[in-house]
Amino acid sequence: MDTILYATDCTKNSTSTLNYAKNLSETLNAKLIVFHIFDIPPVRTSNIRSSEQLHKLSMIEQKEVLEDYCKKNLNQNLSKNQLICEVAQNTSIIKGIIDRISKGNIDLLVIGMKDEHSARGFLSGNIANKLIDKKLCPLLIIPPHYSYKKLKKIAYASDFESSDIIAIEKLSAIAEYYDAEIEVVHIPTMEEYTAMQQMEWFKELLEVQVQYKKISFHMVLANSIEQGLRMHIRDENVDILGMLERENKGLFAAIFNKDIVKKMETLVTIPILCFNP
Repeated sequence: MDTILYATDCTKNSTSTLNYAKNLSETLNAKLIVFHIFDIPPVRTSNIRSSEQLHKLSMIEQKEVLEDYCKKNLNQNLSKNQLICEVAQNTSIIKGIIDRISKGNIDLLVIGMKDEHSARGFLSGNIANKLIDKKLCPLLIIPPHYSYKKLKKIAYASDFESSDIIAIEKLSAIAEYYDAEIEVVHIPTMEEYTAMQQMEWFKELLEVQVQYKKISFHMVLANSIEQGLRMHIRDENVDILGMLERENKGLFAAIFNKDIVKKMETLVTIPILCFNP
């Protein structure tokens, strides 16, 4: 992983996510781009400055605000090689993030979970949920006020599909830096009679394609997938939950039609790492 993009609204409530992104980038030896999107308010035509001048002045001003925010809350000078501050003007937070990622060279997007105190409603209407639906890079969603800690256990919710292999391979690239265990978790449905056979098939396929060895498999019996994942997270003291935003297919189809990734965001208190097929 080379570059992490953290989108922030520069408020006090987002400082824990800033620190999480900074510590994560240092552990992964990745460059961190702290990214802030702002919007220029309407200007009266009588204003002596042109819109182009106002844009340039706003860019300079907002860049200074962002740099001051990072210096204050990271309690250290910024490393130009490892941490870069960027700002962009856009009327849409989502479009601003998508435009930045479309420029390339972003391996992971970090964003905070919905916080009612966010400025301009940064996650109002839940921007994180809307970003999950886009074909972007992996998305790491951090709960409000969540403190960074070394990763020991990473749970991955699997449906034993081939698309899970790619996601676990990406996940193992992160786990390797922490020497963390990846727990592949499956919650079988009532109609599912071949879960054990599927798990054995999936194990064999995974061992061929993924070199990381600290991977274990877990079947969790529960009334629902959400309940099973919550039970596993609690009982195993999981640090991050990895999930795949799936297409409308597979054993989880009935649940994923209700957007389980989005539902889980409101049910868990640990970071969620979302992948797209």
